[in-house]
Amino acid sequence: MFNMDLNLMQRAYEIAKNGIGFTSPNPCVGALIEKGGIVVAESWHKVAGGPHAEVNAINELMKKSFVRSMEIDKTLFQNATLYVTLEPCCFHGKTPACTDLLLKAGFKKICIGTKDPNKKVNGKGIGILKKHGIEVEILEDKNLIEKLTELNQPFFKFVKCGMPYVILKAGISLDGKIATAKGESKWITSEISRNDAKNIRSKCDAVIVGGGTVKKDNPELGATEKYKNKKLLRVIIDQNLSVSLDAKVFRDENVFVACTDLASKKRKEEFKKNGIKFKSFGKKEISIKKLLLYLGAHGILSVFVEGGSIVFGKLYDSFLKEKNVLDKIIFYIAPKIIGGKNALPVIGGDGIDKLKNIHTLKNFISEKSGDDIKISGVFNVY
Repeated sequence: MFNMDLNLMQRAYEIAKNGIGFTSPNPCVGALIEKGGIVVAESWHKVAGGPHAEVNAINELMKKSFVRSMEIDKTLFQNATLYVTLEPCCFHGKTPACTDLLLKAGFKKICIGTKDPNKKVNGKGIGILKKHGIEVEILEDKNLIEKLTELNQPFFKFVKCGMPYVILKAGISLDGKIATAKGESKWITSEISRNDAKNIRSKCDAVIVGGGTVKKDNPELGATEKYKNKKLLRVIIDQNLSVSLDAKVFRDENVFVACTDLASKKRKEEFKKNGIKFKSFGKKEISIKKLLLYLGAHGILSVFVEGGSIVFGKLYDSFLKEKNVLDKIIFYIAPKIIGGKNALPVIGGDGIDKLKNIHTLKNFISEKSGDDIKISGVFNVY
């Protein structure tokens, strides 16, 4: 058995991160080819439906070697080792099975970061490679495994339960308020914090807000920077379909409204007439679980929940009943105190009645964000 070079797997992980925000519903994967102690090619999975990381790395080496033929030149891969962050797929989906190409290339050694939890692959890809005489080593370094696992939490969760990975984000005062008693909320946190939140939102497949937030702030809820052209789905939780159709969130077709049976026939007709998609997820109350399952079934693997207090409360109360409806918390805490019993708390709803029922965040991180403190942690690891 050869020994995996952890520095090279770390490099493959860094490469894989280039795909964040672009590969859904596929995972982020990085690959590199090492030969004679030198990395001769590297690449990542760049977009869903496009070539996988292993294929891109192989094509990159052939391109560097001025191989114009579509046929694999096995001499390029003699004594070469492939490092890939996720187990190669072994079935034909939108692209051919990666294992077929790896066998054609003639690799003798392949290092794999983590197994693919997809039932179509899980261990089968590794089995095929070993069956054909390829020496395969699976990463055992706990720290690096943790990084690779965190990288693909949305994919891992979806494979496990068919629901997207859910992040709750809020900008709050030191005393846990998101608005004054008169409803003023702009701006509690710093511009640096707000831009950081927009960047994280942009990496997700969808953003969720309540109808109240749309009415009050009329947000655009778009993606920014290098993600600005992606189709970020804007999901509005609006029980009665009461939001104005002139709101900015309805500027194009990348919007969906979750309502209840309380929505009137008239409002439904108005939404239909304007081409706005909507669906009821309960008679009087929206079922968060049903909404998440619906989004998952339509290729949404990660959602960024931005508020407000009522939506946060619904989400947290649902989490108290079913743990996998909420996965990660990100709070930007400003060094400001609003005060007042009628000022809006960050989490509405019913909450817990006894401290023994409280859930503690894992992987808790606290860091500076401009003048604020950014706190994050997870409830679930998949």
